[in-house]
Amino acid sequence: MAVTKTSTITALAGILVLDLDADATVEANITGNSSGTLYMVEVDNTANASTAAYFRIRDASSAVTNDDHTWMFYAPAGQKVTYALNEGEAYSAGLSVWCTSNPAYQDATAPASSVITRILAS
Repeated sequence: MAVTKTSTITALAGILVLDLDADATVEANITGNSSGTLYMVEVDNTANASTAAYFRIRDASSAVTNDDHTWMFYAPAGQKVTYALNEGEAYSAGLSVWCTSNPAYQDATAPASSVITRILAS
């Protein structure tokens, strides 16, 4: 059987951000970068059997809960969903994040139980 070995692999994303309790409190500039690319978002809403989660990301170094979001990722009640952004989504000011249980623009209702999120970015 033939084997191919690659000596050096360039990393697609150098930053993994894990939030074990994503809620309506904004986590500001989670990557610590002022610009980069967002590649993957995972929203684990398995702890909320009857309520959906709406994970919001704003391209900004800070935000407040009822700010408009740049991206919003949905996880149905009791589900874990992974979003792969094929070519990535560029950001220019930082990534600030929060999670609510309602999709309304100014909603500030935190999920009843912990929502776990993972983000891969550069």
